[in-house]
Amino acid sequence: MRRLLVFTVALVLAAGTILKGKQPEVVSTQTNIAEQVMNLAVEIHAIKDGNIGVGSGVLYRANGELYVLTAAHVVEEGAMCLIDQKSIDDDSVCKMWQGEVVARDNDSDWAIIRLVGESQGIRVGTTFMPSPLRVGNDVYVVGSPLGEENTITEGFVANHKRSVSWNNDRHTVITCNGAPGSSGGGVYDAKTGKCIGIVVRLNRGANLLYVVSIETILNDLEEMGKSSLLPS
Repeated sequence: MRRLLVFTVALVLAAGTILKGKQPEVVSTQTNIAEQVMNLAVEIHAIKDGNIGVGSGVLYRANGELYVLTAAHVVEEGAMCLIDQKSIDDDSVCKMWQGEVVARDNDSDWAIIRLVGESQGIRVGTTFMPSPLRVGNDVYVVGSPLGEENTITEGFVANHKRSVSWNNDRHTVITCNGAPGSSGGGVYDAKTGKCIGIVVRLNRGANLLYVVSIETILNDLEEMGKSSLLPS
């Protein structure tokens, strides 16, 4: 009887070890969202008068076409726009387009670029959130700081009614890192992965980024009669 009990205990322990070894790796929801928003980033090259400016953008689909939301100062009026999307697996360029600006507001500092070219098999699934986050909510920013494409940083909302010097709107301030090239990058709610705005200014000394909200952009588009350019 004692031998049978010892054998049974050994068998249970062995089965537990085998089952433990077979359990799949659990990936956190936060990790999934971080990878999801990285897939939505593009890099923008704006060429004008022999000069090349580099910025970031958010890729999305509307009315059956591909668009990029970015900061207006990234794409000066009259500039030729080249947009590329890199693989998050090996950092190689997987797609390139030319684009034309179809809407912009220089005061709020946002622009929408319509992409020209093939759109099949393109990573896109951006969902926009017009309602602002609360102070303290976690966010991600994805962009190309100093040309480092597909770079994601994490922070939180520090203020969402900050007055600024360049226009009369109040902007959201977040505690993510940024650098030249971050402008136009998407800002995402870390819980849902929804885009809440884009980066328009840097405060590098304080490690703060200024954000124009999707709510502001939608209001501007409505006044222009171009609401269909950005799904909400």
